[in-house]
Order: sequence, then structure tokens, then C-alpha cells
Amino acid sequence: MQQVHINRLGVNSIEFETDILDIPLSPGGEQSFEIVIINYGSPTHVHLSASDDLYDNLTFLEDNPYVSHEEYIPVIARIPYDGRLVNKGKVAVTVGYGSKTESFSVSIGGSGSGDGLAPIDIDESLSLPSKAIPVQRKNDLNMQFSDRFSTLLSSFDQSINIKHIIVVLSSIVIVALIYMLILSLPSGDTSYSIDIGFYPAVALSILFTSLMAYLFIKLPALKK
Repeated sequence: MQQVHINRLGVNSIEFETDILDIPLSPGGEQSFEIVIINYGSPTHVHLSASDDLYDNLTFLEDNPYVSHEEYIPVIARIPYDGRLVNKGKVAVTVGYGSKTESFSVSIGGSGSGDGLAPIDIDESLSLPSKAIPVQRKNDLNMQFSDRFSTLLSSFDQSINIKHIIVVLSSIVIVALIYMLILSLPSGDTSYSIDIGFYPAVALSILFTSLMAYLFIKLPALKK
């Protein structure tokens, strides 16, 4: 609160209870206070105005009151969210229809140092140690290697299909049948006469060949 005394020391005299009025506020804050005008002389109009530095920070709900004895003038102080932390200026009091003007100082906001600008939010992740970057790159390289290895395995699985496996197994079985056929021949016989064990081997070979042919025909239809 600020008290203004007029006509106490003489006609159109102006006195202030305090020369500097401090109003603590933070950006985005708003506060109301009162200017009490006490008149010791004849009723008169009193004009209130803020300097350019405080034009956006102070609002007088009545800037030209008629004061017969004592009047309370509500004033609203504010700081925008993007405004300065400290706003300093003057409030002028004019009486005698402009013949006399006096001012008192007003400081809105904290007493912080610097240029008084509102604080800027900073991403805390920017303050992480620089050594965290190589670790992240190492993890990326590991992921790339893992993806390439998985792709290689997938290509290998696609290249080795069931047909290839059947061909390999067929070759092994045919080799085994040939070996059984050789073992079925009588030892020491230069005429290569065939023993009775030859016929079971031939039957197995025919049976297995038929089975492989059936699988080659039916397998594509089963996949669909």
C-alpha cells in the first residue's frame, strides 16, 4: 500500500509515505494493492499514471478519482509469462489540473541479477556426459550386426528347402544300397554271380525311388 498526502504542506503539495514501492512477483503472477490518497484541502481531482517502463505492468482501476477527503484506488500489478523478472518505473501523481506532478518509484518482481529476463527451460539431457554418445553408437553397431546375422540365417534357411534335404537323403540311401549290393556278392567269385541278397536290395531301391517321386509331386501342393 502507498499513501499519498496532498495539500498538507500547502496548496497542491504532494507527499508520499514511501519513495520506493516493491511488489514481489514472478512471471505469470498478478497482485493487487491500493494507493490511498488523503486530501487536506479542498476537494479536487487527482490523476494517476505509470511511466512507459510500467505501462504493461500496472492497471489503475480509477486513474482520475475525485478526492474530497480520503480515497482508496485499487491497482493491479502483473508480469507476463514471457516478461522480465524485474520491472522498474515510476507512478506519477498530478494535482491542480496539471499544475503540480510528483512521482514515486515502483519495482515489480524479484531482485535477481542479470538482465531480468524470464528463465528459459533447458533440456537436462543436454548436460549428460559426452562419453554416453560412444556407448550409444556401440549399441547401434551391435544391433546392426545382429540384424545382418539374422538376415544371413534367414537367407540360409530359405535356400535349404525340403527338396534339397530329400535329394541329399536319397543320395545317401542310394549309396547305402549300392554298398549293400556289393556286400551281397559272393567273395572270391570272379563271375560276379549275384546272391539272393541282391533282390531285397533292388526292391528297397525301387520302393524308395517311388516314395521320393511321390513326395516331389505332392510337396508343392501341400505347401499351397
